[in-house]
Amino acid sequence: MSLGARLLPTLFVGVGAALLFAMEPLLGRLLLPSFGSAFHVWSTALMFFQGALFLGYLYAHLLAPRLGAWHLGVLLLPVAFLPFVPPEAPATPDVPTLLGVLCLRFGVPFVVLATTSVVAQRWWVYATTVPEEARREPWRLYAASNAGSMLALLVYVFVWEPASGLRLQGGLWALLYLAWLGIAFATWRTLAPEEPRQAEGLSRGRPRLGRMVYWVLVAAWPSAFSLSVTNVFVLDVGNAPLVWIPPLIVYLLTFILVFGRGWHPRWIRRLWPHVALLGLVAYFRIAGVEGWLPLVHLFVLFVVAMAAHGELYEDRPDPAQLTWFYLALALGGWLGSAFVALLAPAVFDALLEYPVALALLLVTVGARRAAWRAPRASQITFGLVALAAGAAIFAPLGDEVGRTLEQRRSPYGVHRVVDVVEREHRMRRLDSGRTVHGRQALVGAADDLHLSRAPLGYYHRDSPLGDALRTLPRPRRLGVVGLGVGAVAGHLESGEHLTFFELDPVVEELARGWFTYLGRATEAGAEVRVVIGDARHTIPRDDAPPYDLLVIDAFSGDAVPLHLLTLEALDVYRERVRPGGLVLYHVSNRYLDLRPPLRAAAEARGLEAWVKDRGEGLGVLEDASRYVAIGPAERVRALAAFGWRAIDVRPRLFTDDHASALPLWRW
Repeated sequence: MSLGARLLPTLFVGVGAALLFAMEPLLGRLLLPSFGSAFHVWSTALMFFQGALFLGYLYAHLLAPRLGAWHLGVLLLPVAFLPFVPPEAPATPDVPTLLGVLCLRFGVPFVVLATTSVVAQRWWVYATTVPEEARREPWRLYAASNAGSMLALLVYVFVWEPASGLRLQGGLWALLYLAWLGIAFATWRTLAPEEPRQAEGLSRGRPRLGRMVYWVLVAAWPSAFSLSVTNVFVLDVGNAPLVWIPPLIVYLLTFILVFGRGWHPRWIRRLWPHVALLGLVAYFRIAGVEGWLPLVHLFVLFVVAMAAHGELYEDRPDPAQLTWFYLALALGGWLGSAFVALLAPAVFDALLEYPVALALLLVTVGARRAAWRAPRASQITFGLVALAAGAAIFAPLGDEVGRTLEQRRSPYGVHRVVDVVEREHRMRRLDSGRTVHGRQALVGAADDLHLSRAPLGYYHRDSPLGDALRTLPRPRRLGVVGLGVGAVAGHLESGEHLTFFELDPVVEELARGWFTYLGRATEAGAEVRVVIGDARHTIPRDDAPPYDLLVIDAFSGDAVPLHLLTLEALDVYRERVRPGGLVLYHVSNRYLDLRPPLRAAAEARGLEAWVKDRGEGLGVLEDASRYVAIGPAERVRALAAFGWRAIDVRPRLFTDDHASALPLWRW
């Protein structure tokens, strides 16, 4: 077998997978300014990617065998859609409009690239230049596909996105696609696969329906569990930037090891159910422990995914039926992601997809392998581990965070209202994992307990927000991006106005149902509104009179919406602020320093950006905070009397075309 026959198919599959995988974050960034970060944007895009992958595999199963060399002509179709550019902002950024943009502008390139792995393996199976023994093992090309996906993920996040804007990324992607076309033609010529009419065996024989259902289910639950581990990271460790990368890398790595090297060690086959039980204990009993806890979840994911993908590898069909096999895997991956992204938020009020995915995988594989017929020693060992895990899970445990009043789940997270004693004060708090979205003090005797109207935490009267409010003439007109519990409304007086722009409708329901800031402000004679939706879209459509102060409070949760930090976003905010008004950013963040893009945006518009860090001499129940004010020089400099200063860090301009959180990381 020639060197070209060894290398070109691997290069063809690896580069194709890399281009396909790079499309996903690239399209996400292209859509963000036009469609915003509302849940329907993310879920629709995710379902589009999974559905397009399934369509690509379906094409590889039904049409590619009949087209033969004409498939190379199909690979030319995406050229008509290149380079990728951001779509124009639609009048109505709803699901049908988004789906139409995805299908019409990006659907053909994605589906065509999705065919690469399966088509290449078929070429390999029927190659005339490859020895028969080697043609019986096309599975290493599937490993090359996952390796290309993993490489694309790392390169995009750590190199491509920080170094280039979206238009340049679209141009580079187009050039790489053209180079990949050359690799595709060279691969076909080198392998010289048989014509479909000479390879009739490919269309003969369909695997049994029960076997295909098994493939679908065993592919679905690791996919769901991988996304569940990511959600647990977000909830228990904090929604740090790039937190989604480690679970995805582990998930892809298991495919590479199993299908590339046939690595499915005996200890994993025997012990993965025990490790799954360890995952259940970690989820139910030790959630919230930083440091080593993520390693536990990643270890469980690695072992469980290795076991499941090892089952698939060992049950792989004859190469003549490989298109059926990959069609089932694609459908399983689609169903697993849909279970976590769409069904779980609607059905569960906690992240129960984590234990559910583990349990369903245990049942699926156990039923197929007749686990109850395992050697008695194995049954006894697993039974003892299961009893110990059950005792650990169901043993009484004191509530370390107070009395839970209500827990609700939305597509944006799990929200929990709790009554706690904090700093020797009783208070009510809205938590989402490790992020505190707001608190309100409980005052009075047990038989006359009520909520104080005084704003607390980041919104304390002595906070930098309080400084900015004191410089405004009364009555004040305020706008706030991010509702929390509505604590900013605690600053209002009679005749004043406040509009909150909130992304998550569940947050509004909890703020109105369990906290009194909004209601008490209205009772005091102030006007309070809540507008639901992504702020980049709801603020321009807001027809209220201009605001004296617009507060952007969307960054303290550590999940940073970059499209709210760009130069274009500042232009949107300034349009809704009266001449001489301020835009105030609350940028308290554990992981990122958000000052550089704000200074750069202010300077680009001839404005000044000043900052105040408040961490010493805090008031009662006040949290340490950082705020940045942007406005005309004379207006911003009025804050100097309160200890504000000009930002002195090196500016880094963010635009809708080029923005990356990586350079802002606190290394």
